[in-house]
Amino acid sequence: MQLATFCCPSSISDSQPLPFKQLFAMPLFNKKFESKPIPVRQGRCNIGHPVATEDLDDFRQISLTLGNKELRFADGIWMHSTRKGDVDDMLRLNKKFRALEEENNMCNLKIEVMLDLLAEHATELSELKPKEK
Repeated sequence: MQLATFCCPSSISDSQPLPFKQLFAMPLFNKKFESKPIPVRQGRCNIGHPVATEDLDDFRQISLTLGNKELRFADGIWMHSTRKGDVDDMLRLNKKFRALEEENNMCNLKIEVMLDLLAEHATELSELKPKEK
């Protein structure tokens, strides 16, 4: 006589017993909580769509009009202008200004070097004069 038939009614003993792991398995580890595999992305296909042929030069000149004022974005700053020629003049003048600043810095550096040389020669002469007297 089997133990299941002895202590359990016949309706329960007729079914097959579940394995221990299935009886006490936590729902957290079931397959329904596992992530599904991510499908492989397919390459974009532009069949039926026209090829993008935008002229990027159109996007280089950004302008903003507020009332009667117009602002243009050039060289990383917004400049006030009423005509397109004004922006070109401003850019040209800014570049010239930067070049003149660099030239001024170079001239100041040359002057400092010349003053250092002059001071060095003056000290040498002042050391030689007392020896002559």
